[in-house]
Parts: sequence; C-alpha cells; structure tokens
Amino acid sequence: MAEKLACKSLKLPHNKWVLFDGDCGLCHWAVRFISPKDRNKNFCFVPLNSSFGIQLLRERGLYLEEKSKNALPLNSVILIDPNKAYYIKSEAIIQILKLLPYWYYIGVLIQCVPSKISDFCYDYTAKNRTKWFGSKQSCNLSDFTENTCFKTNA
Repeated sequence: MAEKLACKSLKLPHNKWVLFDGDCGLCHWAVRFISPKDRNKNFCFVPLNSSFGIQLLRERGLYLEEKSKNALPLNSVILIDPNKAYYIKSEAIIQILKLLPYWYYIGVLIQCVPSKISDFCYDYTAKNRTKWFGSKQSCNLSDFTENTCFKTNA
C-alpha cells in the first residue's frame, strides 16, 4: 500500500480536496459519481490546472514546472486531507471510496491489492483515459450537482 505523505500546514476548511484533471471525461464522470454519494460533504473538487489547484500542489512540492504552457502539473488524481496527508493515484481512489457510504468495503478490498499492481492499473487507465472516455474542452461547473463543493481559483 502506498504510504501517505505528510502535508504542510495550510488554513483550509475541514473538507478534503480532490484534485482532478478538469479536461478529462473520466475525471468529470468520477466527480459526478462521487458528489451525490458524498452525503457527509467530505469533499471539495478542484481542477488540477486551476490556479487554486496549482497553489495546493505547489504548497506540497507536487507541482511539476513544465516548459509547455498547456501541460498539466501532475497526471494523477490527488486527495488532500488538510494538515494531515495527501494521497496519489490508487491510494487516493481507495481513500475516497472509504469515505463514501456503501463504498467503504470496495475501498478496503482494493487496499488489499499490492500497491504496485493497483498503481499499474491506475497508470494504464490514466494513459488511455482520453482515448476511452474522451476529453472536455473546459471544466464547466454546471456539469456537476449543486451540492458539490467546487473551487476553481484562489
């Protein structure tokens, strides 16, 4: 299992931040899947390529400076639990599932799979996601349910 990584102190609400690719069809589907199941309102969603997403990544040393203006800072879903830890790739998916009612046991089941295998599956899906699920031209807030906590800029 991937080790959780310590976060730098940051004044954020108690919500956990889910950073996702705002241009990815699979990522948009995932936010629409998570949001209505998040009855306790644990999550706020932030596109990776938004100014606030980049700020969160930089504060944790995760922002990869790229020469291309259009390059995303990181090719992964990231779950940030403020002032505690952040999770990347399959570990982020596991932690998200464990916080959703009725999906906790699926998260625990996936957690039993060695991280090398679950991260390989994650990377393979990430590599093919736009081919399989398409892409979005931009992150449109109207695509998401109204109870979704969504942050796009600082």
